[in-house]
Amino acid sequence: DYLTEYVQVLRDLWGTGRSDFKGDYFTMNDCRVSPRPSQPMKVICAGQSDAGMAFSAQHADYNFCFGKGVNTPTAFAPTAARMMQAAEKTGRDVGSYVLFMVIADETDEAARAKWEHYKAGADEEALAWLTEQSQKDTRSGSDTNVRQMADPTSAVNINMGTLVGSYASVARMLDEVASVPGTDGVLLT
Repeated sequence: DYLTEYVQVLRDLWGTGRSDFKGDYFTMNDCRVSPRPSQPMKVICAGQSDAGMAFSAQHADYNFCFGKGVNTPTAFAPTAARMMQAAEKTGRDVGSYVLFMVIADETDEAARAKWEHYKAGADEEALAWLTEQSQKDTRSGSDTNVRQMADPTSAVNINMGTLVGSYASVARMLDEVASVPGTDGVLLT
């Protein structure tokens, strides 16, 4: 399909500096890239649906996944496990990069006050639009994050996992994140 061809073209260019790929979606005629990357390029995909994970298992090196909840650093573990299972079917090692928002301060209380302030300042009109758009998506199944993103619980940050606490508390939670099998990295926002 389209994305498979796209990844093939990129890998050709990164690997050899040249592509003559001919497919249904892409036609490369002596396409060149220079300079070539000095290190192997990693492909990182974002997809938590079964189809997205199958694609990542076949073509990616890492798969982004959302953390879940507030101060629940290991709640994404079932998603990482699903990625490991998908990768096992392809015989490849594809790790999860987990996305978390961090709200940190000197104390847990000060960090919590920041979090409440952010939530209180949410753009309600934008959040309503996000919810409306997610409800229009009738194709995605329950295995995607489209509905999680629009859940009103923490819609201010599209319901990505959020770690709220003192610097020490957040560090402890990040250690917990790292302990989840299949976790190869964390993306902080």
